[in-house]
Amino acid sequence: MENQWLLSPHRQLTEAEKMLVWKKPPSHIESEAERRICAEVKRNWQRGEMRITNILLEGDAGSGKTQLAKALSADFGLPYTKITCFADMDKSDVLGSILPVLSEDGHDAKEVRYQFYPSEIVRAYENGWLLEIQEPTVIRDAAVLMALNSALEPDGSINLPTRIVHRHPDFIVVITTNRGYNGWRPLNEALRDRVQHSEKMDLPPKAVMMERAAAKTGYGDEAVLSLLADTIITLDATAKANAIKGVAGMRSYLFWADAVANGAALRASMYHKVIYKITTEPEEITILEQALTAKGLMKQLEQAETHRCESQNSAVMELHLTDDGEYFAGEERPGDQNAVRLRKSADSEGHSDQASDSAIETQSSDNGDDGAPMYHEMAPEHPTEQQKQAFRKQLNQQARESVKGSLHQQVKLIVHRPEATGENRAEYLQQASVLMPVIQELVQKTMPLLEHETTSEFARGQLYGTTFCADRVAAQDFRYFARKRPPAENPTLAVALRIDESASMTAFGRLEAARQAAIALYEFCTGCGIPVLIYGDTADRSRIEQMSLYSYVDFASKDPDEKYSLMGIQGRSNNRDGMALRIIADRLLQAAQQTKLFISISDGQPKAMPDYTGDLAVADMKQTLQEYRRKGILFLAAAIGQDKEVISDIYGKENTLDITDLKLLPARLVQIIARYL
Repeated sequence: MENQWLLSPHRQLTEAEKMLVWKKPPSHIESEAERRICAEVKRNWQRGEMRITNILLEGDAGSGKTQLAKALSADFGLPYTKITCFADMDKSDVLGSILPVLSEDGHDAKEVRYQFYPSEIVRAYENGWLLEIQEPTVIRDAAVLMALNSALEPDGSINLPTRIVHRHPDFIVVITTNRGYNGWRPLNEALRDRVQHSEKMDLPPKAVMMERAAAKTGYGDEAVLSLLADTIITLDATAKANAIKGVAGMRSYLFWADAVANGAALRASMYHKVIYKITTEPEEITILEQALTAKGLMKQLEQAETHRCESQNSAVMELHLTDDGEYFAGEERPGDQNAVRLRKSADSEGHSDQASDSAIETQSSDNGDDGAPMYHEMAPEHPTEQQKQAFRKQLNQQARESVKGSLHQQVKLIVHRPEATGENRAEYLQQASVLMPVIQELVQKTMPLLEHETTSEFARGQLYGTTFCADRVAAQDFRYFARKRPPAENPTLAVALRIDESASMTAFGRLEAARQAAIALYEFCTGCGIPVLIYGDTADRSRIEQMSLYSYVDFASKDPDEKYSLMGIQGRSNNRDGMALRIIADRLLQAAQQTKLFISISDGQPKAMPDYTGDLAVADMKQTLQEYRRKGILFLAAAIGQDKEVISDIYGKENTLDITDLKLLPARLVQIIARYL
């Protein structure tokens, strides 16, 4: 478009003005809006009152409004300048100010004189430049922009304190504004009426996005650029649909593509380049993640990253496990689920049969009497029935100690350790597979927080540290290996989840939501190394069992299959909340972690026979919460029933989560736990 749209080809610009004319970089891609505006302005330029000189560009941040305004400067051959409006802007910012000028030789007040300094608006107006007015909708005083109304007339003028300035025939104003953001106000009607051409700026078509990204970043992988564009488009649409104030625009897309082009991981860099620019609110981030997962984009990002890594490193060997347990190397067979991919790391040059100069010859002590190596079973050990019975007895004894001296002392109590069935296992795996994409993403974002809690230096000769030291990889008994986290340092958080198993929980999908929340919480906590308790409770199952607790998951348990018992959570009878809180809170206090978080999922206020209800029950719960808060436990209540106001009064409004959509409960609880890290 060189010289095609020049408005005044015979005009002679000064050297300073030539410097202000924007120069299009090689990466600039002309848009349909740019060509449309240029054609309209050029067509009407010599038509007197039909001349187009006032242009409005309205759209989301990052949609290219300022880039387009600068491009028009280059197309029209006009010097470019701009002003950025702010809330407390007044008429002096629009027109200019009279300011004192001191003499160069002294500072005597008698020598002070005053001079009028025109604003950037006046300079552009008088000299015939292209002026961009950014975000005039944030100005609080509507009268400020009224000062420009007469100036925007084709033959308008501005009254200054010292003179009257007439509009230069080449002066063009481009107003750029966002839509509906914080501080936004409708554009003054009189000013909007004086606009002769307006453009609604949205994300450009996908093909244009990819073309611009390739031109600006030099990255040529069309498949990846297409995937990133689809992600940006989905995030932008999701943010708008859910009233999330942030925006995913072209700027985010370009900088994300540039980061990926320089080796950044696709999925990890998305958070820093796109999502965290939209919002950092955990609930809103979950909404965005769920939208990406629903469209399969999360999985595609992972697959694209895996493919890119494999293409960059061809040293990959696959081992396949046959039905009889033997390994063999070779091509992957269709449907082979037992393939194990081994990849040489970037710093693993050379061969395994080459000895290191600093290596120390060692010989395993795990040999039998005949010198043959002894192989150790790596599968988790299951406790014996005797061990299970001893642990269950211990829990019951501790529970009875917890209620001594309280109004629950005479209540007959049993703590159960439910056994998981094969059906429980299958159901757990099925439900976990649906939740794992969100959980894994939260684990990936949380683990860096835990890394900062570990030792940053490696002490030679010790069994811990963060720096690999080859000659200290094993202790003298050759059995214990270096760990990244020192044994004395653990995540500073322990979590207890209490689930109300009263009969009313069977209504409206509450139990299903509670089970999914328990799965999500367990998988997240175990993935981050956070000790976790998950208990359920009910009351009045029988006269000899007035209070029943179900220890589904306990951080002191050695049973690797206990998580499957979570599928046995069900609605049973009444609920004696204060007693359950006391017992589980005492159990949580035994954790060594500094921060102890107790989350209670309940759909109603406490009620148990014969008289544990009303003011008595509420007072007991408040007293229990106060007692254990003094001991350092943080309480949160997830209210999922009709008695939300009562639960809020008991736990405190600031400690109550009003879960309107039960489908959001699992992710919401996991996000909350991540905050306490």
